[in-house]
Amino acid sequence: MNLLQKIKAGRRGHIDVQFPGAEDVTVRINVLTNQDILDASLAADTIFKAADIEVSMANIKAYEAEKAVQQLYRACRGLDGNPLAPTITDFRKLLTVDVKEWLIDRYNELDADLNPSLYSMSDADFDTLVEAVKKNPAATALNSLSTSTLKRLALSLASAPPSLQTGSGPTSQ
Repeated sequence: MNLLQKIKAGRRGHIDVQFPGAEDVTVRINVLTNQDILDASLAADTIFKAADIEVSMANIKAYEAEKAVQQLYRACRGLDGNPLAPTITDFRKLLTVDVKEWLIDRYNELDADLNPSLYSMSDADFDTLVEAVKKNPAATALNSLSTSTLKRLALSLASAPPSLQTGSGPTSQ
């Protein structure tokens, strides 16, 4: 297996969920790559341009909703790896607002699990991470952490601990 194949094999996390309202249908939700996210944004742009609609404050919710549908179309697959619908239009027709929000919530849970960030990691979890790194830096898995969490970790470890005054009087002369 060459390096590119190893990277591709190890990069995609996923979860399998039952499609809401269809208990006999299992959907695999994959974490999107940067390319997937870019493709989804470009597809939403193309739809709006084709309809001669300029994105503005008046229609930003519709634009963001379309981007979300485009991203879900790319993230959600059958267990066989095939899209859930042959076209984005067919996929859009499968989604009610509730189903779309449910799928987005499942995706966000997966993403948060695989890419914990400064904003989603609790202080207690972060403190546990810091202690694990201090105890055994080589054995602590840091590859799955987000850039912001790694920055927070580096700042925490690089910061000098506060000096404690043990006696009465000045600490330096």
